[in-house]
Amino acid sequence: MKYSILGTNGFLSTAIAKFCNQKGYGLDMYGLHEPIGHSYDNFYKMNLVEENIDMSTLKNSDVIIYAIGAGIQSNLNESVNLIYSLNVNVPINICNQLRFLGYNGRFVTFGSVFEIGETSLKHPFTEEELLVSTSQAPNDYTVSKRILSRFVESYKHDYTHWHFFIPTIYGEGENPMRLIPYTVSAIREGRELVFTSGEQVRQYIHVSEVPLIIDKCVLENVPSGCYNLEGNETLTVKEIVTLIHDVMGCTVPDGCFGKVKRKDVGMKYLALDGSKLKTFIPVELSKTISGSCKKYES
Repeated sequence: MKYSILGTNGFLSTAIAKFCNQKGYGLDMYGLHEPIGHSYDNFYKMNLVEENIDMSTLKNSDVIIYAIGAGIQSNLNESVNLIYSLNVNVPINICNQLRFLGYNGRFVTFGSVFEIGETSLKHPFTEEELLVSTSQAPNDYTVSKRILSRFVESYKHDYTHWHFFIPTIYGEGENPMRLIPYTVSAIREGRELVFTSGEQVRQYIHVSEVPLIIDKCVLENVPSGCYNLEGNETLTVKEIVTLIHDVMGCTVPDGCFGKVKRKDVGMKYLALDGSKLKTFIPVELSKTISGSCKKYES
């Protein structure tokens, strides 16, 4: 089995690469920077915004994973042009080149639960609900993901293309400004904690579970389509913060909620319904926030 991953040293791409190492799969990496933290067979240094990828090499892969994205972390202040180039133009161009070349493997792209937008609905969302949502989007990242998802759902192709909507992914090595590592490090270092109101509901899946699911899809020949990767924990921000404090043996300080504002607070409930994928493969998630947050300390 040969994997090619587009995107190096990202949180998700690194997790998938490490999984490939564990399974003994062949692995080619494409990206701006040489991969660290895992082994690989070949590294192709390139800027996909400015350069055309060598499809003659890429098309020999059994599985191609597009794990590049922009606009995910608002604190990076990435340009609008970069967001739409990496999240829309580049993956669509790859889709079209693969079908024109007669590729017969599997191509993987990712959508986001954010695509539901700012809605008052409070239930796990289906793939169809994400694909037709016209609720206001809080940022260009969300809009760009909607464009890609609707393209994938609509275009004709002979190879297998899985487009996975993902909830919040977490795990050691994630951006230190995200909720779990931010809370853990602040507790450990005795820094003041500040949060939003804490009422927003978010669904979580450990990053290491994602490549396991992709591998099952490969082994079971799941048909092309858009699929939700449903997380196994759906909690309010306040519940997550409280859980982390409990695990670390301390109490949540008074007055830490309602002190900051974020662009995503208008999305009160972000969770996915994974029933569609579960009709094709068993999805059994074992990682939990309580069992994982201590690993952020090491």
